[in-house]
Amino acid sequence: MTGRIAVVGGGITGLAAAYELRARVPEAEIVVFEATDRLGGKVATTTFAGRAIDEGADAFLARVPWGLELCRELGIETELVSPAQQSAYVWFDGALRRLPSGLVLGVPTDLDAVAASGIVREQIVVRPAATPLAPDDDIAVGALVRAQLGDAVFERLVDPLLGGINAGDGDRLSLRAAAPQLAAAAERDRDLVAALRGQPPAAPGPVFYAPVGGMGAIIDALVESLTSSGVELRRGTPVDDLATLDAEKIVVAVPAYRAADLVRGAAPAAASLLDNIAYASVVLVTMAYPAASVTRPLDASGFLVPRTEGLLMTATSWSSSKWAHLSSEASTIVRVSTGRFGDDRATKLDDDALVDALIDEVRATSALEGEPIDVRVNRWSKSFPQYEPGHLDRVSAIERDLATALPHVAVAGAALRGIGVPACIRQGREAARQVLAR
Repeated sequence: MTGRIAVVGGGITGLAAAYELRARVPEAEIVVFEATDRLGGKVATTTFAGRAIDEGADAFLARVPWGLELCRELGIETELVSPAQQSAYVWFDGALRRLPSGLVLGVPTDLDAVAASGIVREQIVVRPAATPLAPDDDIAVGALVRAQLGDAVFERLVDPLLGGINAGDGDRLSLRAAAPQLAAAAERDRDLVAALRGQPPAAPGPVFYAPVGGMGAIIDALVESLTSSGVELRRGTPVDDLATLDAEKIVVAVPAYRAADLVRGAAPAAASLLDNIAYASVVLVTMAYPAASVTRPLDASGFLVPRTEGLLMTATSWSSSKWAHLSSEASTIVRVSTGRFGDDRATKLDDDALVDALIDEVRATSALEGEPIDVRVNRWSKSFPQYEPGHLDRVSAIERDLATALPHVAVAGAALRGIGVPACIRQGREAARQVLAR
C-alpha cells in the first residue's frame, strides 16, 4: 500500500507500531501523532545528580523476548546491562527482611525459607483447591492465594510484588491477565505450590536488562530509526477525531480512556469497555543523598512495602547499589515509589509535603540520615491500568467490536495485554501487523 498510515500516540507502544509498519510497508507514508512535546510516554531518562536516571521504568524483563529483540534490531544490544544486586527486601514489622528464595511471583515454593525470613511468622498450611482452575475461569489473584496459602503470604509477599508491578490491589487483579504463570499452574494442579515446584526451573541468565544510559536510550534509538526511514513524527499534535487523519490504516496507542473517546462514534460497545478500565496514579520521587548519609549497607536492589504497613512508599529502589554504573562516591541515589489503586494519599499531597514525608520514611526504612541534596518528583497521573477479573475477555470483546465497526483501526497499549515495556513493544508490533492484514 502507498497511502497514509497513522499512529496515534508516541509512547513506546506507538513507536514500536510505527517501526513495524515501516519494516512491512517501506513505500507507505507513516505519521505518528503525539499530543505532548516529547516522544516515549512513560519511558524517559534525564540527568539527575550528574547521572542518567530514569523518570519511569528503569529496566525491562530479559526472559520475554520482545524488548531484547528490539534492542538487537536497533543495534543497542551491546549497551545493555543487568542489575548488580539480584536480591531484595520486604519492609515488615519495623525491619527490612530479605526476600526468601523459591518465590514465583511472590508465591513460595520453599516454606522453610519463608519461615526463616521472618516475613511470615504464622505457620503456612497449604490448602489445595477442590479442583484445578477451569480453563475459562478467571478469579482475583488474592482469591487464589489467600484460599491456598493464607492471608499473611498474600499480604506480605504476593501483593507487594504483583501489586507493586501493577500499582494495584491483588484482591482485584485478574489472575490470568496479571499473573498468567500462576493461572497456568492452578490449571495443572489443584495444589498451587506443588504445581509451581514441578515446573521447569527458569533459564539461567539475567532477569532484567536496561541500557547503560537509561531506558530513554531505547526511545532515542527508535526515534533515530524512524526518522532515518522517513516516518514523520509530529509532536504537540493531539488527535480528537480519527476521521481528520485521512489515513487508510490507523493504530491507536493511547490510554484506554483516550482511545474510548476516539472510537466512540463508530464503535460504542468497544468505547464503553475501554471507559471501564480503571487506572491508578503514582508519584516517583528520586533523591540523592550525600555519601555520608549511608549508615547501613544498601546490599540489595531495594525493598517492597506491603499495603498493611501503612507507609506512603510502596517500594524503594537503591539505584546506586542496584546499577553498578550509577554508583558514585559523591552521592547515593534512591527512587521511592508511592501511590497505588485504592491509595491516593501521595497524589493529594503537594511536592514539598510529599518529599518531607518520604524523607522521614527513608530515614526509618533505609537508615539514610540527614537531608537529600537533590530531589526530583515525577507525577504519573492515571498511568497504571488495572486488570480486574475477566479483563482478557473484555479485551477480546473490544478487539472484535473494532474489527467489525472500524476494520482499519487497531488499538494497543498497556491497558490491554500487558503493562511492561516488552509487552507494550509486542502489542505495538502486533497491532501494526493486524491492521495491515485486515
